[in-house]
Amino acid sequence: MQRFKSNFLMRIIKGVIGAALLTIGLILIVITVDDTLFLKNVLLRIIGVSSIFMGTHLLHRQFHPRSYKKLGTHK
Repeated sequence: MQRFKSNFLMRIIKGVIGAALLTIGLILIVITVDDTLFLKNVLLRIIGVSSIFMGTHLLHRQFHPRSYKKLGTHK
């Protein structure tokens, strides 16, 4: 029972972190639309896009864990 609770709690935490990374990435990309500094725009967009990718990967791994298991191994 304890293992189930900790596993469930970790899934919730990872889901929240993934959603937060998606939101932060979108916010960083929207900030760059209004700014005039080119280097700052590029850096914010790179950070924003990479956080979107990390958040998407975390959320996909949470909701489709079987697609990340290696073939031939079982738990």
